[in-house]
Amino acid sequence: MKKKVKVLIGAGAACVLLLLASTGYAVAFNESRLVVPMDFSTYEFTPKDLPMIVSVALLVLYVFILIGILSVSDRKRNVTRKLNPKLGFLGFLGFLGFLGSWTDPAMFLRFIFFGFFGFFFEGRMSDTLMDERYVENQRRAQLNAHRTAVNLIFAALLLFGSGIVGGMKYSLNAFVIVVTLAIALDLFLGEYLLYRYDHEGKDLESEE
Repeated sequence: MKKKVKVLIGAGAACVLLLLASTGYAVAFNESRLVVPMDFSTYEFTPKDLPMIVSVALLVLYVFILIGILSVSDRKRNVTRKLNPKLGFLGFLGFLGFLGSWTDPAMFLRFIFFGFFGFFFEGRMSDTLMDERYVENQRRAQLNAHRTAVNLIFAALLLFGSGIVGGMKYSLNAFVIVVTLAIALDLFLGEYLLYRYDHEGKDLESEE
């Protein structure tokens, strides 16, 4: 299991380094194509675009493979999946959202990777018996996480939806940032609250 985790983390780090290298190459030798916003209606492929295209495609493929691996259930019945807390380090992929042009809303979609920090708390609860108390805590945690995310998105819609704050261009960027961070918070908060509720219940039982 430890070997698989090291391979996953190493592959993720390699994808990030490749993306950083291709971004630097595009800025230095390819007029920042595919890094800064551009009109794709007039886009024409050139061989110099390959590093950026390949690095982005590999990163997306890595994310889908990671989700697929983590979704496979090879665990005992009524027991949470076994996960290494070190996978929480994948949350640092969210900082990729700071790379590129701040005028490109698509760039901020990478902030959703911050939700991967939740893997740390899920890993801390590996092989936990999913009894009635656990299921109730899970529902409570997910409900509170969803409620927080929805409130943030609703507030962003009211604040930036009209374009009054900074104009439509900047309002769109701000709205995308808030929505993406809200989704990431939902993913993280669900696991964190479940971990906290579960341990609060165990502490109360030990005191009794």
